Amino acid sequence: MVQLTEHFASEGPGRTSEWARQRQWFIKAKHDHQRREGQAEKLDDTTSALSAAVAFASEVQIAEFKVKLDTYDKATVEALMKNQELLDEVQARLEDLRDRAYVLEDGRRVFRTEDGAQVFDEYGTEVGQDEIDPIMIGDDRPSWEAFSEGLEQEAALTAERTQILEFQDEVDAARERVDGGEISEAELAELDAELLEMMPDAVRGHADLAPVNDVAAPDADNSVSAPPSVSRVVHQGIAAVTPTPL
Repeated sequence: MVQLTEHFASEGPGRTSEWARQRQWFIKAKHDHQRREGQAEKLDDTTSALSAAVAFASEVQIAEFKVKLDTYDKATVEALMKNQELLDEVQARLEDLRDRAYVLEDGRRVFRTEDGAQVFDEYGTEVGQDEIDPIMIGDDRPSWEAFSEGLEQEAALTAERTQILEFQDEVDAARERVDGGEISEAELAELDAELLEMMPDAVRGHADLAPVNDVAAPDADNSVSAPPSVSRVVHQGIAAVTPTPL
C-alpha cells in the first residue's frame, strides 16, 4: 500500500486525481449494482405476492363451467327452433290475412278498423276516404287490428331471434376464453354471471332456469314453452286472427 501510494505520489497531482476518479466510479458502480439487485428482489417479491393473491380456476371448476356452456348451447338451439316455429305460424297467418284482405285497384291490400272509421294498407299507411269508403270493406274481411297484431308478433319474434343469436356469440366467446389457457376464479365467476345476466328468457326457459324476476312455480308437467313475453302474445294473437268460416 505504501509503494502504491508512493507510485501515485511520484506521478504527480494529475495521476492522483485520475486514481481518485476511478475509485469514485468503482464505488458508484458497486452501489448501482446493489441497488438494482435490491429492486429485482422487491419485484420478485411483488410478483410472488400477486401470484399468490390470484387464485386460478381448477380443472374441476373449468369442467363444470364447460358443462354449463354445453347446456346453454343446447338451450339456444331449442330456443331458435321454437322461435322459428312460432315465427312460421305468425307469418302464415299474416299471409292468410293478406290473401283475404280487400284489394284496391292499384293492388294495395287494405284493412278497415273494427269501428269502421279508418282504413290502413298492409304497410300501416292510412288510406283516406277519397280513395276508398270504409263501408266498401265487408265485415268478412280481416280487420286492421288483427293484421297489425300479427305484425307486432312478427317483429317481437324477430327481435327475440336476434337476442338468441347474440347470446350464442357470447357463449362461444366464453368457451374460447376457458380453452385459451389459465383463467382465474374471479374471471370465471364474472363470465358465468355475465352469461346469466344477458341470457334471453327464450333460452332461459329451455335451460331449466327461472325467468328473471319470475318467482312463479314451474308447470307441473315441466313442459317447455316459449317465454311469456312472446309466446303468450303470439298464441293469443293466432287465436284472434284464426279465419272465420266463409
